[in-house]
Amino acid sequence: MDAESVSPIDLSSLTGLPPAQLRELLPGFLAAFIADPAASRANRARVGQVVGAWSDQTCLEVLELLGTIGADHRLYTAHPACRELSRVWSTDVVLDPTVQGAEHLEGALERGPTLIACNHLSYFDTTATDAALAYRGHAALADRLVAAAGPKVYLDPFRRVAASGLNTLPVPQSTSFAHTEKLSPRELARKAHESVEATRDLVQRGFCLVLYPEGSRSRTGHLGPFLRGVHRYFGCVEPLSIVPTAIVGTDRIMPVSDPRLHPGTVGLSFAPPVVVGEAGTAREVLEIVREAIVSMLPADHQPLPGPSLTA
Repeated sequence: MDAESVSPIDLSSLTGLPPAQLRELLPGFLAAFIADPAASRANRARVGQVVGAWSDQTCLEVLELLGTIGADHRLYTAHPACRELSRVWSTDVVLDPTVQGAEHLEGALERGPTLIACNHLSYFDTTATDAALAYRGHAALADRLVAAAGPKVYLDPFRRVAASGLNTLPVPQSTSFAHTEKLSPRELARKAHESVEATRDLVQRGFCLVLYPEGSRSRTGHLGPFLRGVHRYFGCVEPLSIVPTAIVGTDRIMPVSDPRLHPGTVGLSFAPPVVVGEAGTAREVLEIVREAIVSMLPADHQPLPGPSLTA
């Protein structure tokens, strides 16, 4: 089952809508992804108020973004209307979020270039992170986050709508995973180099890249080994602060096997930053950051016995 089965709208029909139809259909399209009937009905009305206020020009801008996002290897900044839409829509999905240690992220960004390294439970992780920060008074921090986005982030209409409300940077996904596109070593190296270069630029501009060093969602909930190649991002510029981050709850909201979202709580924790160069080399910091994430995870998310790093 995939996200397309939840709603009959496909990408070509969505991006080809005239403004009036977009305002009419988008609330129901998004609400259909919420599994709880009462929450879905409330969401449709809530989103309808937001989208109903969009001008024709805003609708056309959103439609253009939905049709092109992810096509080029560059930073895509959130459309303001889509960011508002994302946070309003998430109100009926992210319930009573908790945020701990936001001062660590804020302090790191005040110091200079910063990355977040977080465990990965769900396609919903980045949207939930944005919502949790915004709902707990840290919208300015959330506005500076950029999600490192694999190809599946832009795969279907629902994910494109979600991505349009976030800052995203397309990145290649390791070909070691069975479900990923198979690239030649040369092509993968080229795309990885472009991603690192783009990361250097965006962190120097005050954005903060959110990396998921496992490279893929956990299928068990337990933290998996980190990809060794992530150290290249950690070495993109010095000094660079890496903020270890742990997220919980998103695997229950959007499980791997279900495209629908089940409203629930989200917990977000930030540890003190680890500075590349001060704490060790980029390779050494990768291990240090992983241990810091482990220390913030509950028992059911702790890593299983095995190597901490993988190819």
